[in-house]
Amino acid sequence: RYLALVQPFRLTHLRTRSKTIRANLCLWVASLILMFPVWVYSKVIKFKDGLESCAFDLTSPDDVLWYTLYLTITTFFFPLPLIVICYILILCYTWETYQQNKKAESYTTSIPRQRVMRLTKMVFALVSVFVVSAAPFHVIQLVNLRVSQPTLTFYVSYYISICLSYASSSINPFLYILLSGNFQKRLRQCTNVEVRMAERDVNIIENTLKSSF
Repeated sequence: RYLALVQPFRLTHLRTRSKTIRANLCLWVASLILMFPVWVYSKVIKFKDGLESCAFDLTSPDDVLWYTLYLTITTFFFPLPLIVICYILILCYTWETYQQNKKAESYTTSIPRQRVMRLTKMVFALVSVFVVSAAPFHVIQLVNLRVSQPTLTFYVSYYISICLSYASSSINPFLYILLSGNFQKRLRQCTNVEVRMAERDVNIIENTLKSSF
C-alpha cells in the first residue's frame, strides 16, 4: 500500500504479470519457511485415555522459550513497527499533498479535508484493532513463561486472547466498509429514502383521513 500510494510512478516497471507472480511466490515461500518450526514440533500425542491429538511437542523449557519468542517476534514485534511506519509515511504524504493543493487553491478545502480526515481515522482504527487483538495473546504467551501453575482465570484469558488474535482479520473488512465514504454516502441515501417513504405514507394517511370527513 505504501509503495502504491506514495511511489506510484517509480514502480511502474515492476507492475507486470510475471513480476507480480514472482513476488507472490516469494511471499508464499517466506510464509512456508516461517511455518517450518510448527511442522517440526507438531506431533501426534497419545493421551492416557487412548485419545490422540495433533499438538506441539515442546518437551523442554528451552523449546517453549525459544518458540514463544520466535512466535512473538515474527507475528507481533516485527510487523507492528513496519505497519506503523508505513501508515505514518502514507499519512504524511497525504497531508503534505493536501497542504500543497490547498496553497495552490487547486480545489475547495472542505471535501478533500474530509477525505484526508477519513483516511486518518481509518489508519488509526486499523492499527488500534491490530494492537488490541494481537497484544493480549502475545502478552499472555510471555507471562506463561513465568507461570508454573496456571489458574482457571489464566486459561480463560488465554483462550479469549486466541479468539482476539484471529479477530483482526475478520474486523478489517468491516472497518474498510464502515469508514469508507461510499458506505456512508449510501447509508445517507437509504436513510433519506426511508424518510421520504415515511413522509409519503404520512401524507397518504392524512389525505385519506381528510377525504373521509
